[in-house]
Amino acid sequence: MVRLGLQLTLHSGREAFTRLLLTTVAVALGVAVLLGVFAEFHAFQRDAGRSCWECTQGTALTGRLTGRLPARGELWNYSVDFYQGRTIERLDLAAPGSGAAVPPGVSRLPGPGQYYASPALAALLRTVPRDELGDRFPGTMAGVVGDAALGGPDELAVYVGYQPSALAAVPGTQLVTRPQGTPGPAVFTPFFRYAFAVGVLAVLFPILILIGTATRLAAARREERFAALRLVGATPRDINVIASVDSVVSTFFGAVAGIGLFLAIRPALAGAELTGTRYFAATVNPDARVYLAMLVAVPAASALAALAALRRVRISPLGVSRRTAPPPPSARRLVMLGVGVVLFVAGLLATNHKSIGTAAYPGLLIVMIGLVIAGPWLTAEAARWCARVFNGASPLLATRRLADNPRAAFRAVRGLVLAVFLGTMVGALVPSAESLSATPNATALNRVLLDAFASIEPPTPATVPCSALPAGQRRGSGCAATDLAAAEAQGALTPSAGAALAGELAALGGTAVYPFYALPQAADPNYQGNYTGVVSCSVMRGLAVLGQCGPGVAAVQVQDQSLLYSDNPHYSTEAIVDASNPAYTGSLAALPLQAVLVRVDSAATLERVRTFLATRAPPQVSGGQGIAATPPRTYGEAVAIRSGRAQVMQRLVYLAVALTMLVAGCSLAVAVGGGLADRRRPFTLLRVSGTPVRTLYRVVILEAAVPLAAATVVAAALAYGMSALTVWRLAPPGTAIAQLSGVYYATMGAGLAIALVVIGVTLPLLNRMTGPDGARFE
Repeated sequence: MVRLGLQLTLHSGREAFTRLLLTTVAVALGVAVLLGVFAEFHAFQRDAGRSCWECTQGTALTGRLTGRLPARGELWNYSVDFYQGRTIERLDLAAPGSGAAVPPGVSRLPGPGQYYASPALAALLRTVPRDELGDRFPGTMAGVVGDAALGGPDELAVYVGYQPSALAAVPGTQLVTRPQGTPGPAVFTPFFRYAFAVGVLAVLFPILILIGTATRLAAARREERFAALRLVGATPRDINVIASVDSVVSTFFGAVAGIGLFLAIRPALAGAELTGTRYFAATVNPDARVYLAMLVAVPAASALAALAALRRVRISPLGVSRRTAPPPPSARRLVMLGVGVVLFVAGLLATNHKSIGTAAYPGLLIVMIGLVIAGPWLTAEAARWCARVFNGASPLLATRRLADNPRAAFRAVRGLVLAVFLGTMVGALVPSAESLSATPNATALNRVLLDAFASIEPPTPATVPCSALPAGQRRGSGCAATDLAAAEAQGALTPSAGAALAGELAALGGTAVYPFYALPQAADPNYQGNYTGVVSCSVMRGLAVLGQCGPGVAAVQVQDQSLLYSDNPHYSTEAIVDASNPAYTGSLAALPLQAVLVRVDSAATLERVRTFLATRAPPQVSGGQGIAATPPRTYGEAVAIRSGRAQVMQRLVYLAVALTMLVAGCSLAVAVGGGLADRRRPFTLLRVSGTPVRTLYRVVILEAAVPLAAATVVAAALAYGMSALTVWRLAPPGTAIAQLSGVYYATMGAGLAIALVVIGVTLPLLNRMTGPDGARFE
């Protein structure tokens, strides 16, 4: 029977070869798409699981340690910086004695006056003016950081070497005996895992639909052949073997071709930034078990689909001719959809903004499954409505067939329905998420850079010369360590140092400097309530979006923790000054400088200011070991960082939607073509009896458009309602639910239009298949 099945599959004429070719192409496309998703997820997992040298925790240096440095171990000071919105990871290193552990990516520690840069940073340093980037790293580049320390080829990282005594004087320096060899904190890792899971399911459903549709191509003609074999003595087991061989051969060829197609497009996939990061090409590759699963699971699934399609033949040899209309789908098909909505709402009520709504994901997946299950019922109801509203031969023929078998009609479009559902969710959620960061105030402050100065440790017994200090500790002439440690308030520069810094910033050109001063609460008689800072009203006129002073006031007290220390633009750009702020009548020149805001006129000026601050102002002390503090950044960069995660999610889901539409379009073409082959005889008889071919064209279009319109309207409405609930639950009070943009309508409209074009491509086939010349052979 296996040999007979192979002969029937490979040597049964043009029709069998065409079906084999179409099935192979369809399966190859689906397998390539799935392998691409798994490859990207494998690269993400490798990056998330790499050793996090940035998270290494050591021992904070005390006065005893700094006075006499240990003979073993090394000094680490990890910090981060920005360049044109890109993060630079910086590690300052020094080895007091022998036996120092070497961080990943290098074979030895950089010596004093040397640094190692990642390949991407090294390329920047060769092309960017030194006063915009290179001056931040003292010394000369001695080599590059290897791939073991990096998450991708575009990562910016640098190891800078110092004298031990100089680095020990830098606030935040730690004594490290060995770098951390475990992954770092998984803040967004679960979020991306869930996003990939949703993407895999979003792509997997249509691909399974495509494979199932392809293996059922020309099912009616195959059933007739199998029924004939039954009449000449074949047993049900023989038919099962023949049908299985037929399906397994085509899908196995498709799986092999799909693997080859994926390997051909893998270089392009490795260059993409689907998650906001370009991974190393070697990691953008699925596990070997995934390839094996494709070669085994896909043919097995197609064999099961083929066996499920032979129910009538399995009953008796005459089962094909004794066709009866299946029972209409009942409203019970809506139960799964209702359960999914309930679970989604319950998940939202059980979650908060910190867990990123992960409790609602199970309900979301069940809603997607419920849409597929409820689709035939929606198709049947839409067919009944069209039969009552529209008149004519085409609506009559189309609605009668839809009502006769709504399951088969919906099977061809359910992939597109899932694409519309996901696209609507993204189209409503992502703009709302971006609006939380891109507030009007934050937009007005796009080119304003913020540098808030952190606390400074007590002075060491010895005074370190300025020339021996790391670049992050220098502040021009007279920058002895004891002067740096003499600030009068926690988190501020001394009045003299602050005035010098503000004057040098203003002298750079293309800048407007806005200083914020610390308010010594215990000693200042002007202190009132919980106000912690002071700002002049002339500064506030330059930062009008943050509020204005009352009339006749020169300076006011402010509560500015959110403005200066929050990295969320939604909260850090709220107005902090109005007529209720108490006036400050003391001398601003006598107050320590707590922070400085600098408005720049260009991107080059921004980087010059940032380089100046990196080499003149003290670095911020991190909130915990191994966690770098926020570097000087513009509010525009803060918005970009906050919205970047939402944009990654949008990119992932839109990619899933595009792939879904692509696969669903292929599935629709296969289904329509197979349906025409199955109905060649009745369509030919209709044409012989005088039915115009354009009437049959409208029948084919309506048979695909009615179930597609009915289910997509429900899917879009349901997705938008779920998105509104998500914004209401997880976003801050008062956040507006974003309206679907023109891009959404254009994307969805283009996808549906492509579906109709796919149907149109099959119409010439209808004309050729149903010509009157073929009637005598039927």
